[in-house]
Amino acid sequence: MKQILLATTALVMTAGVAAAEISFSGYAEMGVVGGGDGLLAPLPAGRDTNETQFHNDFNLIVTMTSETDTGLAFGASVEISKDEGDSNGNFSADNEAAFISGAFGTLTMGEIDGAMDWAMTENVGNPGSIGDDETTHAGYFGAYGDGKYDNQIARYEYSFGDFGVAISAELDDTDTNGDGYAIGAKYKGDFGGFGMGFGLAYQTFETLGTGLGSQGSSLNAVALATDGDVFVGGDVELLGASVNADFNNGFVAGLAYTDISSDVRDGNHLGVSAGFTTGAFQIGANYGVFDMDGLDKVKGYGIAAAYDLGGGLKLHGGYGDSDFGGGLDDDNETYSVGLSMSF
Repeated sequence: MKQILLATTALVMTAGVAAAEISFSGYAEMGVVGGGDGLLAPLPAGRDTNETQFHNDFNLIVTMTSETDTGLAFGASVEISKDEGDSNGNFSADNEAAFISGAFGTLTMGEIDGAMDWAMTENVGNPGSIGDDETTHAGYFGAYGDGKYDNQIARYEYSFGDFGVAISAELDDTDTNGDGYAIGAKYKGDFGGFGMGFGLAYQTFETLGTGLGSQGSSLNAVALATDGDVFVGGDVELLGASVNADFNNGFVAGLAYTDISSDVRDGNHLGVSAGFTTGAFQIGANYGVFDMDGLDKVKGYGIAAAYDLGGGLKLHGGYGDSDFGGGLDDDNETYSVGLSMSF
């Protein structure tokens, strides 16, 4: 469960009317994670196995921003993480991005959401878990077609009022496949006391063969075992729409649908989610299913709950379960319980 948090420390340097700021925020997790021993049981949160084990995660987020004398904003951010493992000092940098923004809109490059993921809302009301159990089951479709090449994405976005549009590209540096592109639009507003959000997006990329969703490699393996072909391959096109609602009583709900077409097989994905907040307690659940030609339905669900203890400390619990079809639905769950700390 990664999140960008409010800065707790800032270094500010001023020259004329332009200012540069470097801010730091921190995040940590500790607890217990585990899961089933099914053939395709997910292994989220950097686990090597699903045996019950201790979990820890430490992150430092560095954000750098500045502005020109003419009002052009620019900046960069990076997340420095201490990964789980037996060795000491195994730090890594992730989610790096740089941006430039002005009256023309915002251009961002790095490990960011493509225009489809930017426009679509696939999960609402999720308080998160230390094992990411609720977003790593086989039915979860979050990043859409992002990351199929080197995960370096360029996205341009422009917003006016409650409406926003974006386009993005991810280039295949190996020159093996065609480049990937996406376009999306979203709108958020109030309707009769309810908060509503809508997203519409299209994405295309080329691949020799891949799966989709949080367990894409397993979905691809299931497809190969079923009919000898990949889950999707060749020219792949995704066309999706999402809608979500905030009922202003602590309850939120959402639905996302994606039509999937490729040179190998076609199909679709449906995801539903809901959440409820009361006081310091929050709970969220989601369910998703892939329905692809020639394959059994692949589905899964996840649940996460959190209690805010105050001061940036939260207690979390999470559970996820996957059904890959073809009799592979046994013991494919994950679970976690522990604390998150925001600094």
